[in-house]
Amino acid sequence: MENQDLTPFLVAGASGLVGGALVRRLLADETGPGVVAVVRTPLGLAGGRLTEVVADFGRLEKAKVPRCDTAFCALGTTIGKAGSEAAFRAVDVEAVVAFARLAHRVGAKRFLLVSALGADPRSKVFYNRTKGEAEEAVTAVGFEGVAFFRPSLLVGERSESRPAERAAIVLSGLFSWAMAGPVARWKPVPAEAVAAAMVAVAHQAFRGARIVENDEIRLGLRRKAPPGSL
Repeated sequence: MENQDLTPFLVAGASGLVGGALVRRLLADETGPGVVAVVRTPLGLAGGRLTEVVADFGRLEKAKVPRCDTAFCALGTTIGKAGSEAAFRAVDVEAVVAFARLAHRVGAKRFLLVSALGADPRSKVFYNRTKGEAEEAVTAVGFEGVAFFRPSLLVGERSESRPAERAAIVLSGLFSWAMAGPVARWKPVPAEAVAAAMVAVAHQAFRGARIVENDEIRLGLRRKAPPGSL
């Protein structure tokens, strides 16, 4: 049964690979709070402990959501799907930061974001730079705690086709035996493992900034607090 004394978890990106796994994991804990998913279009999953809030992602800060203590963000796209670097940035930086500000406005103390391996605001690689800029901007919002999860290629069944990504995963799987030493950090990681790591860190009621790299996600994190203790 849902713990009525807890504020709901706020989630953005529930239609994606990690976001979907995250919502399922949060709802599986029947002693925990409900989940409010902020979505562009209804997912058709609302009911029970899951509530969907349809919002204009160009004006996310104006969305009407309930008070929360913890927010999870799994928003993300690809340049191929977005169509341009500007459109990619609109999702992976601007929408992420707008969601962070929304969460902060409704009382969130902790914000957990799916970033990417190699995120660095000073990187010469556009993808890595935008991910780093998103981390930097989220940190500046003013949460008690922020956690950035930096997975490598994500493994899991997507509803959309990403041929290039799938090819990269297949190749990395074929040569995983050779991915040792420094290159081991690039091994693909299941989306479910990312979701599990996010929930485990959230239950630690952490403060300050925490970065969870791909190796730590793959190896797994031990939950330091019981379900429903947030």
